Amino acid sequence: MKKILFFLSICLLLVACTDKRQEQIAKVLFLLNRTGAYNEMQNTNGRQYYLNVDSLLDGIDTTYIKTCKGPRAFPVVQSLLDSLCTTKELCELTNRSYSVGVRLAATDALIRRKYAHLEEILLSNYTDTTKIYVRSDDVIEEEYAGSVFLRNVQSCRDKTVISKEDSLRNDSLALYTPGLSKYQYTKKLLLRLPPKESYYSRVKEIVLKERTYQALKALARFRREGDKAILMSALSRYANEEEDVESEDDETNNALLAVTVWPCQEFIPMLMHIRDYEIKKHDSSMPPRSKYLFEAVMAYDNQWAYNFIDATLALSSKKKGREYDSYITMATSFHSAMLSHYNPRFASLLRKYPGEDFGDGYE
Repeated sequence: MKKILFFLSICLLLVACTDKRQEQIAKVLFLLNRTGAYNEMQNTNGRQYYLNVDSLLDGIDTTYIKTCKGPRAFPVVQSLLDSLCTTKELCELTNRSYSVGVRLAATDALIRRKYAHLEEILLSNYTDTTKIYVRSDDVIEEEYAGSVFLRNVQSCRDKTVISKEDSLRNDSLALYTPGLSKYQYTKKLLLRLPPKESYYSRVKEIVLKERTYQALKALARFRREGDKAILMSALSRYANEEEDVESEDDETNNALLAVTVWPCQEFIPMLMHIRDYEIKKHDSSMPPRSKYLFEAVMAYDNQWAYNFIDATLALSSKKKGREYDSYITMATSFHSAMLSHYNPRFASLLRKYPGEDFGDGYE
């Protein structure tokens, strides 16, 4: 009789624990749905989290939160799914019927567990164009959910969690699926894309039809004479007031990046026009425009380029002393360009025109 009672008590305890765990999972899902943002985490070297869920959740009053309108800021609760859920439960939470925040948090946990079927999860989520705020350290940016899924799963390619074949296919999906050139992941892919013949027509289509200008650099790598007009047109839009010169999507900024891989004589007059425009502006030249201008000129790697940069910095220095006082200067942008692409030909100009101290690391 005692054994039966003991067995029953154990069963009741297990049921109670299971009920509590399900309540905690429901609470975490509720909080994830109310944060309005996703916290990007480094997963490739991570391990499964085992956290004190009780102490973290008990202090959060969901009754009050339910009365509040709009997203709310909470302690990071994404990792709690890893502590609470089985692998099977996490897989279920990646289903498209759940919110983006929940699906991304569940995928994070599966990545840490080195789940063998991450590719299947990606294939069911990579076309999701729902937008979500992504927080990385102190930076918050709005991104497409599918782009975040691609970036997170592709981060596993060097850890053999996904195969090389799957990784290559994922990049092809990002590149060739219509409309996905607007993904942050695809834009970065375009900036490093090699000039493989099979890519050419798609890259040109992305530039001309989808107007994703990160593809200009990929197009320039093919060095086709007929494409010079496309780059000249993009460079000529430097005074377009509708463009945000601080944006990575700016057409002229990306055309300047294209010149860094294809420094042609035909582009030089336009580079001079851009320099003159930036110098004459009433406000200071804002990065990344001026930084990309210096990087483009440095790519010519000749005496003309040295003289161009010397003259530009001299003109900028005179204007700075005469018209405005700002920590953002042409010299600062030149130092930043040299930090990214050090070239000893221009090293003396670093000393001649001091800029913001970025610390050591030019070489």
